[in-house]
Amino acid sequence: MLEADNYCIVLAGGKGTRLWPLSRKEMPKQFIDFDNDGTTLLSRTVDRLMRIFVKENIIVSTNLDYYETVCKQLPYLDPQQILREPVMKGTAPSLVMTAFHIRDINPNANVMVVPSDIVVSEEADFDAMIEQGMSFVDKNPGLLTIGIKPTHPETRFGYIQADDEMLDGMYKVRTFTEKPEEHFARIFVESGEFYWNSGILMWNVETFITTARTYMPEMVEQFDRIYDHHHNRDARRNLLYSVFESFPHRSIDLAVLEKADNVYMALGEFAWSDIESWGLLYDYCKKDENANYIGAAKRQIYNCNSNVIIETNEKKLIVVDDLTDYLVVDTDDVLLICHRDNEAVFKRYVNDAAIKYGNEFV
Repeated sequence: MLEADNYCIVLAGGKGTRLWPLSRKEMPKQFIDFDNDGTTLLSRTVDRLMRIFVKENIIVSTNLDYYETVCKQLPYLDPQQILREPVMKGTAPSLVMTAFHIRDINPNANVMVVPSDIVVSEEADFDAMIEQGMSFVDKNPGLLTIGIKPTHPETRFGYIQADDEMLDGMYKVRTFTEKPEEHFARIFVESGEFYWNSGILMWNVETFITTARTYMPEMVEQFDRIYDHHHNRDARRNLLYSVFESFPHRSIDLAVLEKADNVYMALGEFAWSDIESWGLLYDYCKKDENANYIGAAKRQIYNCNSNVIIETNEKKLIVVDDLTDYLVVDTDDVLLICHRDNEAVFKRYVNDAAIKYGNEFV
C-alpha cells in the first residue's frame, strides 16, 4: 500500500462508440459487464487500484451524465471522490481540473492517471511498476508515462518513442505518435525504439500544474483565479462548470506531453491491452472451446467458430448456425451482423446511422 501522499485519477468520461452498438453515448464500454459476472471495466480497474492506493485517495473523473452510473457501480467510494465534468472536452481540461482539486486537498500529492477501460494481467509486476513510478515523480520534476513493449505491429494503439537519455532509470521521451498505419507500425516495432502508449501517467501535482501552465496558460489561469478567490466548494463547482464549457476540446497528449521537455517513460513489463475495438475485446474475453465469445444468457450455437455473439435481452433465445469470424450483436434497438475483421468501417456504420436517424441509435 502506497503512502497517503499518493493519489490516483481514474478517467471514466469517454463515450466509447468503437464498440457500437453495445457501447453507446448513454452507456459507454467502461460501464458494461462483458463477462456477465457482475463486474465492469471500471469496477475492475478501481478494485485493482485499491490494493495499492488508500481508498479515499482514488478520484474518478467522469461526465455529469455518468455520475449516477459511477456511484452505482462504485458504492464503496464517497460521492465526493467522483468529479463531474459538465461537458466532454477531452483529457486536458479534465486532468487540469482534477489536479487543482487534488492540490486543494494535498499540495504534496503525487498522482497516477489511469484509463478506466484498460486490462492488465501479471498484476504483481503492475503494482511494482506503480511503486517505482510514484517514487520517481516524488523525487524528480518530470511527467512519467508508461510504455509497453509491442509484441506485434498494432494500428489500434498509440506509440511512444524512447530516447537513449535516462533519468533514475526512466527513458526520456522523444516523440508520441497516434495510431499509425500498418506500414509505420511495422517500422516502429522493428526499430526497437517504440512502445505502445498505455495511457497511464504519473506526476507530482505541482509539477503537472506548472508544466500545464506553460502550454495551456489561459486554461490554467482560469483555475488559478477560481481556486485563489473562492473557497466554498459549491460556489467553486458552479464557476468551474461555467468556465469548463468555454475550453477547447484537447487531449493531454497533444496539449502538453508532445510539447514538454520533462516527459519520461517507464517500461511496463506486464500484459496490457486497451479495449478500443471489437477485435481487442475478442482477444480479452473468455471464449468457448470453439473460440467463440458468447454473451447471451439463452443460446443455441451450432458449427460456429471464432465469433463474437452478444444478446442483451436475457429473455431472448439466440440461435446461430454455421458461422465463422463474425460479429453478431443484438441490443434492444440495433442488430449488427458483420465480419469480425470489418473494424475499418465501424465508424461509417455509426456515422451513417447518425446521418439517417439522428442520435436515436447512437
